[in-house]
Amino acid sequence: MNTSPRNLPRFLPTLTEVVQPSDLMAATRTATITLDVPSQVTTQRTLSGPESQITPETSALVSAMVEKEMQIFRANLQRDLETMVRHAVQEALNLKPPSH
Repeated sequence: MNTSPRNLPRFLPTLTEVVQPSDLMAATRTATITLDVPSQVTTQRTLSGPESQITPETSALVSAMVEKEMQIFRANLQRDLETMVRHAVQEALNLKPPSH
């Protein structure tokens, strides 16, 4: 009862080489060694890259943007603080001491 499937693909991959387990282990060791060095170099370049790419112009631009945001923050903080103090004083003035 050895029947073949009816709808086989036109091209089937065929095994043309016998691979021994020891060959696989050697290939794995070689691949690990050759991947470690480029990985380490890439990691080092990536970690040292951003600092070296910041130009004085970029640094000045970032500083100006941070300063502008800090000015907005200070103005909002002052406004909110004044509002809270005004509210606290108003509540304090509306409280009347108990009469004897």
